[in-house]
Amino acid sequence: MAGIGFELEKSLKKDSLFSYIKVYGYSAILSAGAWMVSIISIILIGYISLNLHQNIQETTQFQLIITYAFMFSSSFMLSGFLQLPLTRFIADRVYEKRFEEVLPAYFATIFIILGAGLFIMTPLTFYLLPEQSLIFKILALNIFMVVSLVWIANVLASSLKRYRTVVFSYFITYLFIIILAYFYGENTILLMGAFFIGNFILFTILTMLIVKEYPSKKLICFDIFKIKTFYWRLALAGFFYNLGVWIDKIIFWYHPMTGYTVIGNLKASIVYDLPIFLAYLAIIPGMAIFFYRLEVDFTRSFQGFFNSITEGKPLSTIEYYKNAMNSNVRTIIKEIIIIQAIINILLYNSIPYIFEKLYIPNLYLDLFYVLLIGATLQLCFMTMLALLFYIDKRIETLILSVLFFVLNAVFTYISIGLGPEYFGYGYAVSLLIVFIIALVIVREKFWRIDYETFMLQK
Repeated sequence: MAGIGFELEKSLKKDSLFSYIKVYGYSAILSAGAWMVSIISIILIGYISLNLHQNIQETTQFQLIITYAFMFSSSFMLSGFLQLPLTRFIADRVYEKRFEEVLPAYFATIFIILGAGLFIMTPLTFYLLPEQSLIFKILALNIFMVVSLVWIANVLASSLKRYRTVVFSYFITYLFIIILAYFYGENTILLMGAFFIGNFILFTILTMLIVKEYPSKKLICFDIFKIKTFYWRLALAGFFYNLGVWIDKIIFWYHPMTGYTVIGNLKASIVYDLPIFLAYLAIIPGMAIFFYRLEVDFTRSFQGFFNSITEGKPLSTIEYYKNAMNSNVRTIIKEIIIIQAIINILLYNSIPYIFEKLYIPNLYLDLFYVLLIGATLQLCFMTMLALLFYIDKRIETLILSVLFFVLNAVFTYISIGLGPEYFGYGYAVSLLIVFIIALVIVREKFWRIDYETFMLQK
């Protein structure tokens, strides 16, 4: 993804406040576009529907369907399992300048997700929505599928040099959904239809951009799925990380103390859902910093380090780039912590007013503050994983992802048993533990990277 990073850097050279806002805005969309825009849209649609149509039940049902769609697509379906292997496969092909193999691998992944997704989600949809009409079930199934496809398309789209078109595509499709919600927000089926059409248009646009960027004579090729060369550790790391992200929500949904049935067998949590999604929105500035610094500063020193090795450069040059990498890692962590600390302080003082405008009881304020710290720690943990992925530490990332899933599940369940004043602590404490462990691993691996590069064999 270095190409997109360097394209963004060109815009930043204008050295004006507007260029900084623009570049970090693009970085935020490219790094977290799918879930970020969706969360904002879900909240806006709920706000519009409640104010114009006064239909709480229809709005809640729609929001829950979309939330489950994102959970299924990232955790239980194959998109969360295949995202990292596809990213690595494409990165390897681009490094080898075998660009013609990118598009066939992309379409092969789409084909697998469609086939396996329909096989998994069709019976699951009918189980989860037993009393709903057939058209409701079909729409829900289509939403589950199209969100998964957008996730995969976003893997490639976020690396395209046509990043302005990618950002505009997200903006225009979700604006379309919000406008339809304004006029037809009183009906769940119409809202679901609008969301599906908007995301299908988004997927189509992203795919067209990918086809244009990576032309190929072959339409589809399944080399990525060869058993011996498939990136199993990356796939499992992605699966467990995404499952870890959702497990606290699932426990709150289906625990008898905190969950309630909204529609069919789909449950939600009045206490937990909105505060956690608002906490996720609060880390967008940190995501932008993370994306830009990683794809520009760190990538340059990373490439310099390995190029100096492969080209037989002097030891002093290798050590220079090694020190630059370590400096970049410290800068990334420092800037994320600083920017998120500022955001968190601002939110601490303004969130009561925001809650009032969104009709959220102030009863949830303490929980939101805990979840805000947890979301910040999740961003820091995600940064550590990204750095480990860069230097190909697959076993370490897999262990950390499994540990995150297990700790979040256990601590969340314990926190519910301890009572409402402990809600959210399971999520935050689990992330604090895995972040500290990941930080120690990153520090050790980057300090020894020259030794491990030259002396250790896989």
